[in-house]
Amino acid sequence: MAKARTSVEVVLFIVFALLVVTGNMVIWLAVFVVGLLTAALFGRYFCGYICPMNTLMRVSEKVAKRMNWQRDTIPTWLRNPNMPWFVLALMISTVIVFRQILQREFPFLLILLVLSFIMTLRLKPWVFHNLVCPYGALLRLTGKYARFAVSVKATGCVRCQKCEEVCPANAVTVTPLTEVAEIDATLCHQCADCIAACPTAVISYQYRKR
Repeated sequence: MAKARTSVEVVLFIVFALLVVTGNMVIWLAVFVVGLLTAALFGRYFCGYICPMNTLMRVSEKVAKRMNWQRDTIPTWLRNPNMPWFVLALMISTVIVFRQILQREFPFLLILLVLSFIMTLRLKPWVFHNLVCPYGALLRLTGKYARFAVSVKATGCVRCQKCEEVCPANAVTVTPLTEVAEIDATLCHQCADCIAACPTAVISYQYRKR
């Protein structure tokens, strides 16, 4: 599963790069819109398999872990829940100004790519995913209605926290108050890392009852 996911990510990243080089970013925007709308049914699979930022962040995280660069503390200014919306507003306004006044395209997505890579060298990947990324904020809105999601069976969970440790989106919660691990569908990327890590095989991608 991990190899298949990596292969999909690499292929789609190459497609993304080709669209950037050829100036066909409208096609990529259409792909995101499809991912945004279908997240209401299948969850945030766009983040886990298609997003070029996440693909780069997986690379930077491996480098950071090997070099022991990442830290657990988060800057106070990043804890503002409105930060992703501020970034989104800044992105839209900047693009409009560049197009209408300067008659040029502003490479905001490329800037986010670089920012996500650099941030993950120093901070856990979920910091960018949940506290900065404007695309993630939009996907969170539709992802909460997902009818299919990664879930934990009511019986069999031993609360070992292995799923919580491997989750790149900080979507899994295991506390003394919960009988089983809980997965937040608005944050989950459907990456299946928790499924692979579960020693009792009680985590799966399944239909979620209302």
